[in-house]
Amino acid sequence: MKKETYQAGAFKLMAAAFIVRILGFANRIYMSNILGAEGMGLFQLASPVYSLIILTLTAGVSISVSGLTAKEKARGRNKNALVAAKTAFLILLIAGTICAVFLSIFAKVISVKLLGDERAYYSLIMLAPCIPIVASASAIKGYFYGSSNVTPTAFSQIAEQIVRIGVIFFVANRIAGSNLAYACAIATTSAAFGEMANLVVVGIAFLREKSKEKPTLSKSDAAKYIVKSSLPISVNRLAISFLGMIETVILPMRFIAGGLNYTQGIETLGRISGMAMPLIAFPTLITSSVATTLVPAVSGAISVKNYKLANHRISKCLNIGFLLGFVFFGLYFTLGVQGGDFLYPNQGVGIILKKMSYCCIFMYVEQIMIGIINGLGKQTFSLVTAVAGYIITIGFIWFGVPIYGIDAYIWGSIISMAVTVIMNLCFIIKITGLAVNLRNWILKPTVIALACIPAVEFTKYFPINNSFLHLLLSGSFVCLTVLILIVTMFRNQKWSEMLWRKIPTKK
Repeated sequence: MKKETYQAGAFKLMAAAFIVRILGFANRIYMSNILGAEGMGLFQLASPVYSLIILTLTAGVSISVSGLTAKEKARGRNKNALVAAKTAFLILLIAGTICAVFLSIFAKVISVKLLGDERAYYSLIMLAPCIPIVASASAIKGYFYGSSNVTPTAFSQIAEQIVRIGVIFFVANRIAGSNLAYACAIATTSAAFGEMANLVVVGIAFLREKSKEKPTLSKSDAAKYIVKSSLPISVNRLAISFLGMIETVILPMRFIAGGLNYTQGIETLGRISGMAMPLIAFPTLITSSVATTLVPAVSGAISVKNYKLANHRISKCLNIGFLLGFVFFGLYFTLGVQGGDFLYPNQGVGIILKKMSYCCIFMYVEQIMIGIINGLGKQTFSLVTAVAGYIITIGFIWFGVPIYGIDAYIWGSIISMAVTVIMNLCFIIKITGLAVNLRNWILKPTVIALACIPAVEFTKYFPINNSFLHLLLSGSFVCLTVLILIVTMFRNQKWSEMLWRKIPTKK
């Protein structure tokens, strides 16, 4: 197997993430329009249960396999890496099957007692077969990440999205009007077929991995190492996923406590989590790639005690996060109503998108900070800040939503992200001695964001009656304005240098 360069791997991951996000975004819009707000709310209601199981099973094991594979291959023991991946595959297949059986048995109880909607039962039943598939596939993906070969993973993600779209288009669309619960279940089934395609692609690539040498790592030793090293990470993911599930479950309940009926509460959940939030989170395809890249970039510089280079990389990455945050805040704040109402007609998503635009300022930089903290080897602190953020959001939902409605949830999300960012930044400064660059992090991005307002006001004078053409023209004009300002204000920045230049050893 040819080993990819670090730069090529990162570029492929970002390119694949972009394609996957575009396909997933198109799928989400199409699904939202055939299921409606209530259907998306029902779909979102079942998703956290699935996410809790999957993330708990896979997060630690995938990282463990990746690290063990990288270590064994660096020592020329390729067969040991294969033994580790196959052992992890078997562990996750068994654990995933057990979880799937339990979910199938208790799906009715979970849907009625925990989620509060019997209609979620069908979605949970359809999600159960996904669990062993997704779990076992993550072991193979961990092997390829550790082998510095991201091509199979990139293609598998694209194949997964294509299959999902096909199932939604050919099946769910035909029964959406007859039975909403069944339509949501079919939409959920698309995830199962998509994950099967994902596993097939990475599985075929993995079967081509050969090694004639005899392994020096037994399956029992590999299993002990994987379980021991993955357990802390899995516990962290369990805690975070559980809090996320609580947030999703109690949100429609508190809407009902504020005077909405049950259907309206589920519809509001669908508009927030199923329609507006995917738009807000779309740029995370960039920040997630930066965050992933930052782990070895920062840890590599720290390992040779080159703190100057580490801080240089951290500062540039934070610059990217804040810049993206303020730019997309400006775009969604000025064009959110038009764009949201165009993508989701008659759903009232536009005004929600505008109100949630403030999340952009903190969401993207928060994701990058997690990559920085992981690169510093301080994963426990990431858990602390994540828990603090969820507690704030849940507090706003419980006490504020019945009084102030959706605005309380939105401001709770914004404040929780802001608190998390401040906590992470203070921690990073304390650990690394990082100098705060207010000019590049805050002042320049703020000017660019504010420039979106007069740019949109100017487009209102264009004599165009067609709403789509006016949105297209307004968006193009605003993006051009933003691009010109970025190029002008950051013309001396060398963005690639922060990640790609060789780490010099400190003498």
